[in-house]
Amino acid sequence: MSYRINLSSEEELEIRNVIRESQHKKNILKRAYCILLKNEGQKNENIIKLLDIHEDTVADWSKIYIVKGLNGLLNYKYSERRKSKLNPYRNQIKRMASAKKIKTIEQLQLKVKDKIGIEVEYSWFYRYCKKYGIYKILKETK
Repeated sequence: MSYRINLSSEEELEIRNVIRESQHKKNILKRAYCILLKNEGQKNENIIKLLDIHEDTVADWSKIYIVKGLNGLLNYKYSERRKSKLNPYRNQIKRMASAKKIKTIEQLQLKVKDKIGIEVEYSWFYRYCKKYGIYKILKETK
């Protein structure tokens, strides 16, 4: 999902001050630059490349900024996020992906449902597989 950011001149100045004061804090810089780039109308694809972050991160940070403001964004802790119910099975899913008869995400999705008993919506499962290198394994073994 793409969120629009329209900063007032005061908000933009506040973010630029954060950038100036946080040169040694890589994560703070990336979050602040992400919001500035969104404000400038940059496309998510450009922000992803410039900041070397995942596409979901741009949406996450934008939403957090809109809902919780700059302090909420800068103080956000990923450890507070809900963990995926697939995480305990990640290695097992990777092994499934390397099986010769599994050729597509859809086939892997059905195998996970059958063997692990977890049903996951396709687009979410696809992003999960991309994020954790499972998609790459699927493509390499074919």
